[in-house]
Amino acid sequence: MSVKLRERKLAKGAIRFYLDIIHNGERSYEFLDVRILSSDSKSVKAEKKNIANLMRSNKELELITARTDYLPQHLKNISFFDFAESFIADYGKKDIRMLEATLKKFKAFVDNPKLKILDIKPLLMNKYKDHLNDNAGLTGESPHNYFTRFKKILKDAEDKGLIRDNPTRNIKFQRKNDPDELRKQVLTTEELQLLVKTPCGNEELKRAFLFACFTGLGYAEIKKLKWKNIINNRLTTRREKVNRKIELKLKDSTILSLGERGDKEDFIFELVNKDGNVISDNGINKCLGNWVQRAEIEKHITFYCARHTFATQLLQYGANLKTVADALGHANTRNTIKYLNYIDNLKDDAVDSLPELNF
Repeated sequence: MSVKLRERKLAKGAIRFYLDIIHNGERSYEFLDVRILSSDSKSVKAEKKNIANLMRSNKELELITARTDYLPQHLKNISFFDFAESFIADYGKKDIRMLEATLKKFKAFVDNPKLKILDIKPLLMNKYKDHLNDNAGLTGESPHNYFTRFKKILKDAEDKGLIRDNPTRNIKFQRKNDPDELRKQVLTTEELQLLVKTPCGNEELKRAFLFACFTGLGYAEIKKLKWKNIINNRLTTRREKVNRKIELKLKDSTILSLGERGDKEDFIFELVNKDGNVISDNGINKCLGNWVQRAEIEKHITFYCARHTFATQLLQYGANLKTVADALGHANTRNTIKYLNYIDNLKDDAVDSLPELNF
């Protein structure tokens, strides 16, 4: 095993350092973010070379101790929050907002800005898991989703050799047992009919929400939906979150609710404010809440509840789990099973409504 410091000549007399690594019989190269410029003074050049040599020594020590419990001192001192923020800054996937949110929750939970990566132990992660479930003000799938995103940060730290063992590896996240949780987020057929007959402060929102209740689309898809996505009474689009294709047949009444067809590049729903900007999620849900209240429906309904409503309506009227999973754009039926709890509750209610017999 060897780690040697090499120099690569760049344009205009500049030099960049890199490591020539031979480890386990394989050769690799690692470029360092250290460059000597022709304009650097003699002392600056010497200082940069010393830094490059220190990085070489640290890399060599990391490789030597890779399969031991020993962790070099320079890794022990890494700030967790500096690392996490750097990870998020380089993160390019669509769930970045949830990553930012879970990190914010964790900061408030530990209340220690000087927390080191090595301070994160399984005991702390179990406490954070319980905090998300019980005290973080989160509902539904959010506690689980927050914890899953947080694990991504620690997995990256493990991949980079900053921690030996991921402290979340053996932790299983179990949601609180709340059989009525989904029911509060679902509209029944009778309630949907009631909303149809109830005026809404934003009629465009009314059309969009009811359309979502019969297609399972979220607000992210609804606000981008164009007439070209509906051909011959069939909807074809993609789920924003997972980029999975969705193709559905639309009922005649659903098509009729959309009104006169526009050009193929026109948006179906003009969900914009007075400034011409797309209405935010909070703005949509506030208006939606007022509409639901006006209809005297005592449920906390957000736009995402349209997706829950669509799934439970399909199951209630005879669709199987695989069909519902495909309609929702789920990769498998694991995430679809939760809707069965609601259908089971409906069956219980039906049995309770049977007349009593005197034996």
